Amino acid sequence: MTSSSTTSRSFVKVSQTLAAAAAVACALGVGACAKDSTSVLTVIEADPAVPPVLLLQARIARADDPTRVSSSRFTSSNLGDAGDRPGPFVFPFAMSLTVDASFAGAVVVTIDGLDWDTNAVIASGSTAADVVAQHDTQAVVRLRRPPAP
Repeated sequence: MTSSSTTSRSFVKVSQTLAAAAAVACALGVGACAKDSTSVLTVIEADPAVPPVLLLQARIARADDPTRVSSSRFTSSNLGDAGDRPGPFVFPFAMSLTVDASFAGAVVVTIDGLDWDTNAVIASGSTAADVVAQHDTQAVVRLRRPPAP
């Protein structure tokens, strides 16, 4: 398999995931169908070297003012084998990150995978996106293991 065919297949898979997530959001009455919602529909992928991730932190920062940030934390809803822990997220998957309409314009979307016990960053990725007020924007973030200290 060539690199270009791998890239094409990955793009098709991401496109299908985004389309499915938009359909679910529309069916639930959120995201693309809500007139007043501003969100970034984000597909999260992970490199094979990324360890199991149970917690995600998502941040959307204005590109022209990185101190202006909207952030959220998410716990995996997958069943785990330990009583106090969920199962890890299964990648790729999509999530809708809602922001205030004043975030319209260039933003940076950052997703961090956090260690369940310490909240240390065990995987991270970011991408640029253009938020449009009262619309959905699409982004793809690939998690990678951070370099060793």
